[in-house]
This record gives sequence, structure tokens and C-alpha cells, in this order.
Amino acid sequence: FHIGWEDLPQNTKTLVLLFIDNDAIPVCGFSWIHWTVANIDPSLKELKVNASQEMNLLEGVTSWASGIIPSDWKLTHEEATGFGGCAPPDKPHIYTIEVYALDVELDLKKGFYFNEMYHKMQNHILDKKVLHAKYLTK
Repeated sequence: FHIGWEDLPQNTKTLVLLFIDNDAIPVCGFSWIHWTVANIDPSLKELKVNASQEMNLLEGVTSWASGIIPSDWKLTHEEATGFGGCAPPDKPHIYTIEVYALDVELDLKKGFYFNEMYHKMQNHILDKKVLHAKYLTK
């Protein structure tokens, strides 16, 4: 998907993006993380379609590497780093996209877990915006 931003708070050094499916809780027991991106350069103004594949982004691991995924579906940590597409198995799901403006660059390495990013963001969030999008199943 394409996402853009403007009018960021003064002193914004980096942006963080979280793409999550809270409607996955009844299906798998937790909110499914589809994408985490840290240290996005705010001067980019946007992430275009296929940014995960076409840009050099600092991306975290998705829930596709979760220990509760059946082995024939589970991806390795490396394979599950980057954007993990939508695949609601039961009904249309509402996906949440959160973008945070931070006053620091986060000390993370490719393949980080969301909780690592979350803890390092604390006390550095200048602003947060949330979008919701419905993904329709066939």
C-alpha cells in the first residue's frame, strides 16, 4: 500500500510504522503484526507501493515467524522480516496502521521484534497518527 505524511512536528528525526491486524485475535489468539518499520527518513514524504521490496528500510519481523504457526506455514526469522501481506482466513478484517514521529533514531537491527521497537520509542514520541483499513475477503 501507499502511505504519505506531511506537517510533521518540529524536531522529528525519524518515523516508525506499525501495520497490525487486531481482528486476528479470535483466529490466532493475538494481534497479527504484518509490518514494522523503524527509522524512516521523514523527508521521504511517503512510502510507495512495494516499499518493503524496493527500498532499503529497517524492517522488523512479522507474526509469520510466530512459534504457534503450523510448521508448513511458518517462515524463518529472515523470511518473515519485511512486509507480510494480508490473509484474513475468516471474514473481512480491519487493519490498523500507526505512524509515529520520533525525536531520535532508534538503535535497532534488521529483523527486530516489535516489543524492542516499542520500548526504545518510549519518551521519544512527538506525535502519532492512526489509520484503519478494511481488507475484504473473497
